[in-house]
Order: sequence, then structure tokens, then C-alpha cells
Amino acid sequence: MEATTPVTTTNETRTTRGRRAVPLAALGLAAAAILSACSSSSSTPTTTTTKPGGTLSSNNAAFLAADLKAPAGTLNASGSTFVQPFFTSAFFAYTGKNQGLQVNYQGVGSGAGITAFEAGTVAFAASDVPMGATDLAKVPAASGPVVQVPDILGGVAIAYNVPGITGRIKLDGPTLAGIFDGTITTWNASQIAALNPGVTLPSNAIVPEVRADSSGTTYIFTDYLKSANPTAWTLGASKTIAWPASAVQTPKNSGVAASIQSTPYSIGYIELSYAIKNKFSYAAVKNAAGTYVVPSLNTVAADADQKTGVSATDFSIVNQPGATSYPISGYSWAILLQKQTSATTGAQVVKVLDWTTHTGGGQDLAAALDYVALPPAVQNQVRTQLLTVTGPSGQTLLGK
Repeated sequence: MEATTPVTTTNETRTTRGRRAVPLAALGLAAAAILSACSSSSSTPTTTTTKPGGTLSSNNAAFLAADLKAPAGTLNASGSTFVQPFFTSAFFAYTGKNQGLQVNYQGVGSGAGITAFEAGTVAFAASDVPMGATDLAKVPAASGPVVQVPDILGGVAIAYNVPGITGRIKLDGPTLAGIFDGTITTWNASQIAALNPGVTLPSNAIVPEVRADSSGTTYIFTDYLKSANPTAWTLGASKTIAWPASAVQTPKNSGVAASIQSTPYSIGYIELSYAIKNKFSYAAVKNAAGTYVVPSLNTVAADADQKTGVSATDFSIVNQPGATSYPISGYSWAILLQKQTSATTGAQVVKVLDWTTHTGGGQDLAAALDYVALPPAVQNQVRTQLLTVTGPSGQTLLGK
């Protein structure tokens, strides 16, 4: 059974190459083109409505107006490439409204962003999996608690480049696990054929495409595989995985997307916006209800609606129940210090993040960029947490 809200994609003719990764210089150019495509809609934002899960606080407009009073300057931030196309457009829009505040966000991967945050070289970081106890212990005690808030919601698409296949491939958890742990090696393997009757599958070897860096997207994908295959998936759920030798490893979502695009018979996991903007083919994945669901804004939102309360210690929304839920979905998280050492910089950080995470601000850009806006209840939760961020004198920095 296909999902009721499939996303239309087209198959593209792609150049043939072997299973080795392309030279880094060429791959970098392709990745840059892909990221540029993902950010191309930033000049045409559309207003969206959030999904069920509560109503926005009545003082939303007042806080957003106060956000635009943050002093001009430059903030350095880094982390997730999952959220990078959204942040690129949102921060550009905020700069225009705020008369010059620049946010220099570097998409370096969730793990590298957390490392930079721990070292104190960025004002805030972003990760698709919140910092755990081990990472939190690396933050100097004098810096106080770490605040971690959702900033956007998205899906992880299973994109593939299989010449000759015009229909959409169906995959389930056990089959995906076999592909990425190296036990299913050809496209016409019996496990894939059984899910796709009537589809002529080639005998070519599968080229799994995975992340080489510490990646929150990898965490969401492997968290799903662990949830869907608690005994069969043995590689764990983590930002870094010991992948089999057959896997081509490339850093960043844009890098994996570029490698898939140029590698016939490849398959990999990338954030949904990268797949949609580049017209990739991507699989319908069997969810917990037994339905094959295509990732889309509606099906990602349906998955999130099944779990309205999330926190930095209870954040996973993969493999949720519901006939229309897309099972490989997750939140991106912004990470900042609760005790800011500079009132000026601290005000800039909390105000730009508050604007970015609320309707009437950055969340209005979500749908045009192929992300899902945070549910109202989550938006309210974010503001409550940002209100706890203080300057060096203990003063609240948001809304002042």
C-alpha cells in the first residue's frame, strides 16, 4: 500500500562510475551545487500552519517584535547539515529584519558542531541528536547548564540511483538493515524482490552511501534501524558507525547526496530537503503500522504528532505508530549555554533562536524549504527554555 500523500519525484540519467568515491575536488563541486539548490527557495518564503499539538502562547507576537531589537553584530555557529538549508534561509531573513545581525553558520556535521561548542568557539551549535551525558561533561562547569531546544522537524529519505527503474522502490526495516550492514549485496536480492513484485531489479551490486563524519542524520537513520530491528541490527544507533567495507563514506548531507547522484546502483540516507530539491528517487518505507509510506511534509508531521512531548533526554520519534507516519523522522536541536558570559552576545543568541523557532518568524519558511514547522506545543516549550537563559548578572535576556 502506497502512502496517501506521496511526493512526486523523477528519475535522472546519471553518469556511470565505479564503486570508489569520486575525487574530493569534484565531489565538493557537486556537493556545493546540491546545497545551493537546497537553499534556492530562500527568497520566496511561504507562511505555513503548524500541526496539532497545542496552541501558541498569546504573547508570541510581542516576543518576536522584541527579538528584532537585538544588537547588530556577528554570531558564529556550526553543526548539523540536516538543518543547514533551513538555517541558511532563516538567518538570512532575520538579518534583513534585524538591520545587520549576521549569523555565520557552518554546516560541519553534528559531531563537529558539538565539539566546537564544547571548546567555546561558537555561540551556539546544532545537532540532530542532543548532547548526552558524556558530551555535557566536557562543558566547563563554570559555564552552567546547557540548554537544548528543537529548531525544526524533518525526515531522512532513502535516496537511490538505480538506472532503468521508473517506479518507486519499497523497503522495510530488515531489508534496509541488510543493505547497510553488508549482508544484502545485489539489487535483485530475494529480500528486495519480495517487497517489489513486478519490478525488474538489476543484478548489479548495491553501493551503500553513508556519512564519513559524526552525523545526527546517521543517528536518526540508525536509531530507526535499531527500533525496527532490535535483534537483527547489530551496528548500533550512533552519530558514528563502523560501516562495512562496501560502504562509500562521504562527509555531510550534501556530500552523500552528490555521491549518490554520480554513482549508479547506489543508495543512501539524506535529509528530505536534499532529496526533494534535487529530484532524487527515494523509497517508500514500511512503518510500524505495516504501511509503506513516502517521506513528505505530511507524513513527517504525522510521525511527530504521535509523540507531542520531546526533550533532550527523550527525543527519538522514529518508527512511531499511525498509518501515515513516516518512520525515519527527527528534530534538529539548537544548543546554547544557559549562563551567557556576555549580555550582548547572549541577547543576540536567544533572540535569533526564538525568532527562528516560532510561527511569525523562521518557522514560516519551513514548508517552502521542505521541512515541517515545530508543533505549537514544542514552540511554547522552546520559549520557556530560552527564557531561562541569563546574562552575567543573572538577567533574563529574551524579551528585553
